[in-house]
This record gives sequence, C-alpha cells and structure tokens, in this order.
Amino acid sequence: MPALTPRVAAELADIVYQIERPSSSGIYRLNMGNYELRNCFNFDLSAGPVRGVSGGSLFSLFNKTTGFALVGKGINQFAKDYVVTIRGTKINRDWLTNANVGLSGGDNNTMVHAGFNKAFFSMKAALQKILAPLLAGQPDATVHCVGHSLGGALASLTADWLKSSYNCNVNLYTFGAPRVGMHAFAKKHTGSLNAIYRCTHGADPVPMIPLWPFVHAPYAGTEYRLDSGSGISVQAHGMAENKAPGYLNTANSRNWQTLNKRAAVNLEQVRLKYENRNQATFSTYWADKISGALITLLKDAGYYTAVMAQAAIGTSLTFYDLLARSLENIAKASAKYAEQARGLLGHMLVFARQAITSVTELSFKFIRWVFDKTLTALYRSARDAVDSIL
Repeated sequence: MPALTPRVAAELADIVYQIERPSSSGIYRLNMGNYELRNCFNFDLSAGPVRGVSGGSLFSLFNKTTGFALVGKGINQFAKDYVVTIRGTKINRDWLTNANVGLSGGDNNTMVHAGFNKAFFSMKAALQKILAPLLAGQPDATVHCVGHSLGGALASLTADWLKSSYNCNVNLYTFGAPRVGMHAFAKKHTGSLNAIYRCTHGADPVPMIPLWPFVHAPYAGTEYRLDSGSGISVQAHGMAENKAPGYLNTANSRNWQTLNKRAAVNLEQVRLKYENRNQATFSTYWADKISGALITLLKDAGYYTAVMAQAAIGTSLTFYDLLARSLENIAKASAKYAEQARGLLGHMLVFARQAITSVTELSFKFIRWVFDKTLTALYRSARDAVDSIL
C-alpha cells in the first residue's frame, strides 16, 4: 500500500482548483502538467466533477453548487488505488465566522465543526454514487484523500466516512488545513485511518482555526512543517508555485522522510503565568501555547467534559459564550484557578496585540471581550489568507 509522494499529493491538492467552474463552452478541463502525477492517476471528467455547495447562506438558498472534488483511478503502482481530492474556497466564508462555531455529529461518531460537516454532506451523495461500486468487494483497496485549506477539512471528513462505510485502507494528506474537531474526534480519527500526512507552513494562520479547544489530528503523531516560517503571514497559505513559499514548492520531494517534522502538541500541558504575558507574540507558536493553556485549565478545573457536552447539545449561547461563562465560574471557585485564568487571558491580549493587557477582573463580560479581540485578530488573518489563494 504505497503512499503518495509529497510532490504528487501537493499536485493533487492544487489541480482540483481547476474544476470549480467549466469553460465558456461548458466543458471541464484538467491540466495535469506534472509527469509524475500523470503516471499515478487518471480522471474522467465526462460527467463533470463532484459538485457541492460552495457559498454562504445566499448560495445555499438558491442551491448554487460548483465543482468541488475529483475522484481518480490509480494506474501503475497505484493500480488498486483511488484518490479523492477536494479544493478549498474563498467564496464560502461561513467557516470563517468566528462567533458561531457550531458542532454536529461526524461519521466517526464524534462532534465536528458544523460548517465543515454541512459542506461535506452537500457532496456526500455524489461521492457515494461514484465510490460505492468501485469499492464493493475490494477490501484491499486504498483511497487517498487530499485537500488544501477548507478542502483539507473536507478531505478529513471524507476519509472518516470512507473508513466507517467501506472499511477500506484510507490515507489522508492535507495542506494548510483548519482544525476539524475536538480531542475525541482527533483521537478517533488518528486511530482509524491508515496514515495521516498533515502539512503546514510555520506562518500560515489557517491551521490555527477554528480557535481553541479544537485540535488537529494526528492526535499524537507527526506534523510535516514544510518551512521555517515564523509569526503569521497571509502569503504562507498559498498552494501554487508562484506564491511563495507555496506548498507546491515546499512539498517538492519524493520522500516524506526528507521533510521537516515535529511532534503533535495536542497532549502538552500548559499553565501560563500572568507576569510572563509579554513574552507572547502573534504567531503560530503562541497560538498553540494558548490553546494548550485553555485546554489545561478546563481539565484542571474539571470543566472540559461539561463544556464539550453543552456545546454538543446546543444552547442559546455561542461556543465562546460557553467558554467565557465557564472561565468565570472557574475563577470564582478557586484562587489557584483564578490566577491560572489571569495568565491565560493576559497572554491572549498580548497575542492579539492589544494596547491594554492588564487583567483586573474575571467577569463574563471581560472574558468574552478578550475572546472577541483574540478571535478578531486571528480570523482576520485567516480570511486574508484564504482570499489570497486563488
């Protein structure tokens, strides 16, 4: 069961952007310029690509769909394999709405981001129609799921569905993908798939969202950090070779072992001291640290499970309202946890580059304000990055 090379996986994540809309004559064309890619998979576009809802509420109202995914049949060393590659989009901004991160049930029976799940379900029937007859009676078949940006999140959900529905071998390859679910999703997702190749750039803001406590898979494994970028840069999200650093440039290898790797940080316990808050910077490193600190505080105080349960059943509060209310209750219950919360909030304000970084109260109103400032700074960068990809 060979894995795709980094270069081929990156090419697949890039070419799917070509099929968003047909040509002026109504024909879908696919330029597979890379020789190596042409010797791995064939794509039949005679019936068009897999379509899905690619816009916000206005697009959904009129059921406006566009080309969203390609299904290919393997050749040569991949003769027993198939590939599903899914594009990102700068049209659908629902998943970049920072105040309304809803949850819904995914195919691995855990809660996932509702916006991602909705987009996946818009094309699930079309994928099933194509893949069900191909995978029937082929227990040794392998499906490679590939995606960039939002497409990486949808590829993750596609991989879970394929594994649970057909029990085939599934490899997942993502580039600059956002977080799909919480710890339960990430842990089960990691345990069920055959392999996960999560590729990032150091300064790409999109892998930092949705905000805490969403986490990435692999749950306790390897992230392929393809460059040494630091801080946060809109340009770091690009796929194409003409947009530096470009995932096609940095994944230009035939061997995963030659790429830079780092251990996943999901399991790290972090407790931040208020007096050290000015060490924080607006960077992916500190986004991870603050994420770990929030999760650690919720678990230390015994609130993590309750917050996740409340979010799953839905209330009149947004997800971050629930977090702010929980932090207020935690701070009231214990001086120790109040100081831990002050450290977290102080670091969040410095991370968001706020002029005021003093934490003098731990009320719901103040905590929610800190979340708003942090969310606004982070999602603005992510939106700019997504807008730059095409």
